[in-house]
Amino acid sequence: MLLRKFALSLAAACAVSGSAAQAEQLAIEGVYAARTDGALGVSEIAIEPIRGREGYTLENALADQLGSARIYGEQYFRLLPASFDGEIDSGGTAQLRGHASSRVYDLSDGEIEHTRCVRKVKHEDGTKECVESVTDVFECRRLHVEFHPEVALLADEATLYNRQDSFANSERYCANSSYIPDPDTMLNPMISRFARAVRLDLAPEQRFERIRIFESRKGLKGSDRKAFKRAINLTKSDPVGACLEFEDVLARNPFHRSALYNAALCREAQGQLDLAGEAYDQLILAHDKNRFVSGMARVNSRLRAEEQLASLGQPALALASADAQFTPAE
Repeated sequence: MLLRKFALSLAAACAVSGSAAQAEQLAIEGVYAARTDGALGVSEIAIEPIRGREGYTLENALADQLGSARIYGEQYFRLLPASFDGEIDSGGTAQLRGHASSRVYDLSDGEIEHTRCVRKVKHEDGTKECVESVTDVFECRRLHVEFHPEVALLADEATLYNRQDSFANSERYCANSSYIPDPDTMLNPMISRFARAVRLDLAPEQRFERIRIFESRKGLKGSDRKAFKRAINLTKSDPVGACLEFEDVLARNPFHRSALYNAALCREAQGQLDLAGEAYDQLILAHDKNRFVSGMARVNSRLRAEEQLASLGQPALALASADAQFTPAE
């Protein structure tokens, strides 16, 4: 049964990646934790009218980001209408309040000079020479835009989460061009960036990525060396078979770095997070490479995401794996 689930899990990853699968990489899909526990146990959010000059725009951006947070197709938060009386039932429900201000400065920013030729003479050899030129001086200005947002997630008037930030952008423009920067065009990316940060702080994220395997066979001999090479080639078309080969080689070479790392990736793809974590722990103790630390961080994030999902009373969703959500490609 375990072998069948392992095969289905990796085959599902292949189905997602389709024909675009790349050589020497393994596809991994998982649910990664929200960056904070601010919304732990919160399933419904009422976004109150955001105060300030940019409040309405930020309010819409937050609604778009939080409303589009989905895990295996299921909406993570249910967005409620604003409770204008300020009263809302507790128990999985919270309010998001905030303030968003902006400042726009249009300041003098020096001058630029542009020299142009107004009279040329032609020589007998056909070349031309500028004999009279004029230097034009153009005034320049700088449009400087600042954005200062702050939001708080509250339940029963207790603050569950708070984020405030400060953004700035500026553009120089001069009288020799018809271009004049637009403050709204400069503000919108800042607003979107902040709303996205709030979404990542509050809700887990389902993510798909391809991670390169290790290919070094140094230290392997005979049939294990051949099996490892065969596994590398299988990653192009049959990651299930590749992972079975990597695990088989590892069983006979438990301290081989490449086999252990590739097996750790396979376990991530299968959803065997505890076993993947053990492999990364062993690799970090022996080598302390960034790739191993990153792998351990992914595993820890996915384990934390299971707890965050379970806090909503959805253990089945918390433990969902690819074989329960997708069917392998035919």
